[in-house]
Order: sequence, then structure tokens, then C-alpha cells
Amino acid sequence: MKRLEIAFRRFLIRLLGLFGRSRRPLSSAIDYNGCKFLFVRQDRIGDVLISTPLFEVLKKKYPQAVLDVLLSSNNHFVLANDPIIRKRWVYDKGILSSWRLLRAVRKERYDFVIDLMDNPSATSTLICLFARARWTVGLEKDNAYVYDIVVPLLSRKDSHIVDRIARLLTPFGIDPSRSKLHVRYTISDDASQFGRHVFERSGIKSRKAIGINISAGHEVRFWGIENFRILIGLLRIKYPTDAIVVLSKPAHRSYAEQIADGFESVYIPPPTHSFDEFAALVSRLGLLITPDTSAVHLAAAFGIPSVVMYVQSDKDLRIWDPYKSPSEVLIADVDNLRVISPSDVFQAAQRLKNRHRTGSRRTSLRRKVHS
Repeated sequence: MKRLEIAFRRFLIRLLGLFGRSRRPLSSAIDYNGCKFLFVRQDRIGDVLISTPLFEVLKKKYPQAVLDVLLSSNNHFVLANDPIIRKRWVYDKGILSSWRLLRAVRKERYDFVIDLMDNPSATSTLICLFARARWTVGLEKDNAYVYDIVVPLLSRKDSHIVDRIARLLTPFGIDPSRSKLHVRYTISDDASQFGRHVFERSGIKSRKAIGINISAGHEVRFWGIENFRILIGLLRIKYPTDAIVVLSKPAHRSYAEQIADGFESVYIPPPTHSFDEFAALVSRLGLLITPDTSAVHLAAAFGIPSVVMYVQSDKDLRIWDPYKSPSEVLIADVDNLRVISPSDVFQAAQRLKNRHRTGSRRTSLRRKVHS
């Protein structure tokens, strides 16, 4: 079914090429500081987080510019507290609601619609075609016919996703290589208070605890209850004074309870009711251990050292490792995270703690784990 879905999307993208418009050259006299920008980022939570460096750099360069983002029902909350973003459009897949959204977007008369996808998307193609923007901007890929301004796509194997999409700033007189690109996330006051109360009630000092996130988006990224228990046992022996906080989404709370059962100084926070509350907990950790999920990019946003476990079945795609943040990256070469052993993760945590203690400037170190 997945292959059929991919094939249909490719066909739809080719079909939409029949409606491609003539490219309009960019005016040399345009005042970007007075422009309205719409970024299209309708995919997942992590995709929004890795896009935030662009918003900050563009707004810093042109403080009077209006920045809006078109998101989805799956990720719109990521920017709910971001002061840089004026409006968050929320897209869903219903035909009627999509038409209403597109009609409202057209009324805004955006100067630029910027497609942040580095893979061709039928949804972003439709938006670029029919949003009635003065110019559309996107990376060189199969749907590039829809863009007025096409930006070369860096290698997906050799460049980080943040650096790839940051090239979309170049048409606006911004050199990404000379810009301070950092993942960012804004926590609300209520969520911040929630995180503070959770740590205070448990007697945990902020930035001193080891966080272990057990939840990820796909089943192949669940590491297994026994692996987490073995890891906690190793950490308890090596770092007996460090509190350990087991994080999970509400659906995995029973797993968290089994993992923490019988250990001292291992805490399970109250259930979080929003992504914002989850982010507030992550922000108070001293070290995060997690499978590949949005928590990786939260750690990067807060500058928290992280040990991250990945599966990488496609060797031609670089993993989305923590951007410009201290990390140890463990990569399984098959679609099963469990080939990474508790000893591998424990040793990575030791290395990261030692580097952090000595003030090493190295950010990400990667190690392949073979099945």
C-alpha cells in the first residue's frame, strides 16, 4: 500500500506539471522588509522544528517582514508560542476544508510562498500553484516547475537537512553559511510552570537529570522494555546520584512503568497534555537519551547533550542528527533499533558526559551499529 501511495503521489506531481506557470523573474528593486512570506511546512513535528532557523534569520534580516506558516493538524502546535510567526494556517486533507483554506490564503496576496520540502510534495505543489503569490520559491526537485525561483538542492547524503533548506534564504540576500542557524522552540509560561513544578515535587535539580525518552513515531524505533531496563541499571551503577526521568507519550505510559519498576531515583512524570508540556520537561534535562523523534530537535533547541538511536535503511539519506548540539549518534543499518545494545548506548552516554564535563567543542559523533 505504501508503494502504491508513493506511486500515486509521483503521478499527481507529474500531472500538476500541466498547470505549471511561466516563471517570473525577481525584481531587483524589491524591499523584502515590507514583504509577506508564507512558508509551507505541512508534514511532521520534527520538520517544523528543523525549519525554525530560517524563520529567525529572515526575521532578523528583515524585522518588518510578515512571516506566516502553513502547517497541518499534526504539527501546528509547534509554533503556537513563536513570536516571530504572525499567522499559522492549518491544513487538513478534507476537500472542502482545503478549498476554504486555499481561498483564504489567496486573499492574503503573499509576496512569496516558500516550499520548505526537500522532497516533492503534491500538497505544497498545489499551494504554490494556486496561492496567488507574486513569487514562489523552492528547491530543485521533481516539482520545480511550480517555482519562480529555484534554489539548488545540496546532497541529501552529505548535508544536514537544516543546511539544505537554509539555501532557500539565498534569494533574499542572505548567505546561510554566514548566518547563525539554530533550532528554536518557545515554551509557554504555563508549560514552563508545569515543568518546574514536576521537577521541584520530585526533588530533581534542573539540568542535572538524565532523561530517557522511550516513545517514537514508528514501532521499529521502540527499543524494547528489557533494553531500557538494562541501560538504567548500568546508569544507576555509574551515576548513582543522577536522577533518571523516563519520558513517554501517554499511550506508552504502561511501558514506562514497567521500565522504571524497582529502580531508585527513577521518576515517571505526570502525563503531559500537550507537546508544549513535553518540551518543558525536556528543557530541564541535563542529558537526553532517545530514539529518532522530535525530542532530538527539542534537545538541539535547548542545547541539551543527547544520545540518539537511529535506523538508516537508506544509506543515501543523511540522518537528521541534532543540529549544532552535543550528541552521540548510534545508527542501526537495518529497520530494527534493537540491534543497538544497552552497552552501546551506555558507552555513548559516558563519552558524551565526559566531553560535556571537559568542555569539548565537538558536537555530533556518529557510530554505525551492525546487526
